[in-house]
Amino acid sequence: MNQPTQPVTKDMLLRQVDGLRDLSRRARRLAENMTAEEDRGRLGRYVEELDERASALERQAADAKTGQFAVAASRPAP
Repeated sequence: MNQPTQPVTKDMLLRQVDGLRDLSRRARRLAENMTAEEDRGRLGRYVEELDERASALERQAADAKTGQFAVAASRPAP
């Protein structure tokens, strides 16, 4: 079923950034306590991906001239 599209706002982007940074911090702490090198490496890559995505969203929010975008908001995958 199609959901109505909602304009993306700077506030929405910044909330997503906060959520991604929080996930990154938790994954980093978890990785520090992992004993298996393979698991630590996998979590490390996940942390990098989260940080890169958060940085990209942060740049989008900073570059925005208005508080609202024309594109529809997408929900991050769980």
